[in-house]
Formats: sequence, structure tokens, C-alpha cells
Amino acid sequence: MERLRPRDTPWIRRRCGRRPGAASWPALAALVLAAALLAACSGSSGEGSEAGVQVERRATATATRRPAPSVTKAPPSPTPLPPTSTPSAPTATAEPTVEPSSPTPEPPTAEAPTPAPEPPTAAPEPPSTAPAAVGVTLTPSQIVQGGATTVQVASASAASAVVDFDSGQYTLLASGGAFWGVLAVPANQPPGDYPVVVTLATADGRTLRQVQAALMVTDAGYPVEYVELSPEVAALLDPAIVMAEIDHRAAIYSAFTPERLWSGLFLVPVPGPIGGVYGAGRSYNGGPVTDYHRGTDIAAEEGTPVVAANTGRVAFAGDLAVRGRSVIVDHGAGVFSAYHHLSELDVVEGQLVTKGDLVGRVGQTGLAEGPHLHWEIVVHGVEVDALLWTQTEYGPQPPG
Repeated sequence: MERLRPRDTPWIRRRCGRRPGAASWPALAALVLAAALLAACSGSSGEGSEAGVQVERRATATATRRPAPSVTKAPPSPTPLPPTSTPSAPTATAEPTVEPSSPTPEPPTAEAPTPAPEPPTAAPEPPSTAPAAVGVTLTPSQIVQGGATTVQVASASAASAVVDFDSGQYTLLASGGAFWGVLAVPANQPPGDYPVVVTLATADGRTLRQVQAALMVTDAGYPVEYVELSPEVAALLDPAIVMAEIDHRAAIYSAFTPERLWSGLFLVPVPGPIGGVYGAGRSYNGGPVTDYHRGTDIAAEEGTPVVAANTGRVAFAGDLAVRGRSVIVDHGAGVFSAYHHLSELDVVEGQLVTKGDLVGRVGQTGLAEGPHLHWEIVVHGVEVDALLWTQTEYGPQPPG
């Protein structure tokens, strides 16, 4: 092999950046000799040439780079596998797993299913001890002088009820979770609004509450009648006689039957024209108006049958000084009907009569100038317009 001289190797100077010294020549010569032997063994193919260049580059890089510090490397992570149906358990450093759009539901044993919302609880709430709300109903809420109204109060918690009205107190009747009764005003009641106060109580008499409403009374515009009486008949207007009869009748009307015996509208008890209207002021023999007519006079022939206007029990059958021979029927709940100036009686006290039953016959007994029936309806001792009861049904009203 021909000995190489430094002048024939300018690339050495370019690589090393300086002229090699004498101490470097043996190493360079050994390097050149090794490269030549490698080229000879590899032949003249492209691969061999390229390998020689790579060896040269590695040698050059080895000669010029500083050795890297010694580091103990962790074993390489395994090559990631394609995702399978069961993803790997996530770790704190793992990439977030992309969930599919429609996740596969977990098996029932993997996670307890969320329970469906339950319907509203069926357990009833504890009953309230407060009484139910109540209100007073008046039917109608406006009446004329001599009119009547039904008062009704709904209450499921009360055992009894009384009503205070126009200086009187009356017991109400129980009916289907409510209490009711009939109130009335006389023909000379001053027009205006009157409080109706109902007191509800427990079985032992304790007051639960009081409720009230207002009843409006309007002027009926009753006329004045001028009546001429014979001296014999006029003598019956003696105050002592009149007061004795008032007391007798008051005792009858003070009785209270705690049930309703009537139903529907009342009948006119005898056919015939109206001879004297209810509520008319009365002037006797030209004197001042001292009272009003407390019933309805129906003209009829003597002996004409008189029937019960509605169902009830006979409370009185006998003679009265001013009203003559009379029958009084108790219809319950403080309501009575009375038939006066009769010529005959066809019932006895305590007898139950139904609507339309015969009770007597027309006459002219007592303070009467001719045959006629003096017919009255009395509510808690107050005479009212009987004809209104043939047009309006009084009694408990249906709910709602």
C-alpha cells in the first residue's frame, strides 16, 4: 500500500480544523487503513459505499460529541394495542378515553339501577283538629216585611248550632254536614240590614266559632184598612182579652219540634177570594192604627172544607176569644200554620195530618163580621205572609 502524505489529504485539515501533529499521524493512518479494508471487503456496490460513509459519519460523530451522562432508563412501554370492547382501566396519567355516542349499558350486577321516582305518598296526612271553614248562607238574602229566609251553615266538626237574630235565639237543625233553620220578620219590621250570627259548638257545649251574615229587609208598602165593628164584636178588643189570647198562643208557638215535617210548597187551605191582606194596618171604627192584620182572610161560604196547608201534627184544636174556633198545626223547625173562625173542628190535638187533609170548616166565630177563613203561618212566634209560602219553598238547600 502506498504511504499517504499529509499534503495529499487536505480533507483531514478541513475536518480537524488544524494541521495534525506528529503524535496524531499514527491514529489517522490506522483510521485510513481500516476504511480501506472495509471498502475492499464490501466490494464496489452502492450499499457498501453507503455503509462506509455511515461508518465514517459515526466515527466522526463519536470523535466530536461529548459522552452522555449515564442514566438508567425505564423499560419501554409496550406498543399500544388497538382498542378492544373492554377498555383498559384508566390511570391518573392516561389520556382521556373517548366514550362512544351510545354507551353499552352496564350489566345489572355492575351498578345498581337508579330507582324510578315513586308516586305521591299514599299515606294520609294527620287529620286537622281545626274546624272546617264555614260560612252563612241566606236564601234569600233580601226579604220584604213579613217575609222569611232559610239560614244555613256548613260544618262537619260542630255538634250543634244556634242563630241569634233580631233579639231572638233559635236552634238550627242538622242536615247532611250542615245546620239550617227558618228566620222571619213581622210586617212592621223597620227596613234595613240585620246581622244573623250563628254559633257552632261541640257536643260538650264549647264554642267552636261564630260566623255571621246580614239580612236585608225592605219596605213592603202595606196599605191601611179601616174596619167597622158592631159593639158586641168590638168588645172583644178589650186589652185584657187580647193579652190573654196572645199569651195562650205564645205558649203553643214556643214548642220546638227538632225536625222538618213539611215538604214542598204550602197549599192555600180553602178556595175563594182574598178579603183581607196580610200586613195591612188596622183602624177599627175610625180609631188610630194600633196593629196590623196578622193573617190572610179568604172569603168562603160557611161549612166550606178547610185542609191542612202542609204535613204536620195538630198542636191545638179548640176555641180562642178573638180568633174563634181554631186549629194550629206544628210543621216542625219552629214553623206553624193556623186556621181560625172555623165553624167545626175535624181533628184533635196530637193528630198527624198530611198536606190536604181536612182539619175543619169555614165559619165566623170570634171577632168576625161574616164567614171566612183567617189563615196564618207563624215562624218562631212571628206571623208572616202565608201566601209567600205558596210561592217559595223554605228548608235546607242542596250543597253547592
